[in-house]
Amino acid sequence: MSQIELKRYKIKNGETIQVRTAFTKDANKVLKFNKAIISNSPYLLTTEEEFKITIEQQKDFLKQMLNDEGKLAILAEYQGEIIGFLDFHNGNKKRVQHHGSFGMSVAAEFRNQGIGKALLTELINWAKENSLIEKVSLEVFADNTNAISLYEKAGFTKEGRKLAAIKVDSGKYFDLILMAYFTKHKNITRN
Repeated sequence: MSQIELKRYKIKNGETIQVRTAFTKDANKVLKFNKAIISNSPYLLTTEEEFKITIEQQKDFLKQMLNDEGKLAILAEYQGEIIGFLDFHNGNKKRVQHHGSFGMSVAAEFRNQGIGKALLTELINWAKENSLIEKVSLEVFADNTNAISLYEKAGFTKEGRKLAAIKVDSGKYFDLILMAYFTKHKNITRN
């Protein structure tokens, strides 16, 4: 079972939020949150037209996340409403199951308040305690400087850049920055 203990965080505006595991009972709220995020976030890969997740699919997804030791789904709540969501997936093959990547989103009205930092802190703590996970990876839009700064402050290092990896409807291209956090190794030797 991939779960975290419920934690409370005081955010920059002085309010208190909680970060906890996302359970199947949260499927309706997670689906509603994801639909809202996709409609107003320039840094997500999925477009509104592509997002066709049903409530049953959302429940199945959250159940799978709970039942797989290399996966994690957590959320941030304020007054019973989801204001942030993070999901981590490790590799499905034996040789890559030691690492995985995550996606994270925060409600527009709660950005720059410490929600992302709280979610990221819980992911890193979970990964450090998870005997399977040695590396946490991510891809971030190269112009998303706030997110890159957050990841660097958390200890992530840049591993590379994917040129013109994203193409938006206007025909404009964006690079992706590859970043990683090593949970078990300080120095990685390269062959």
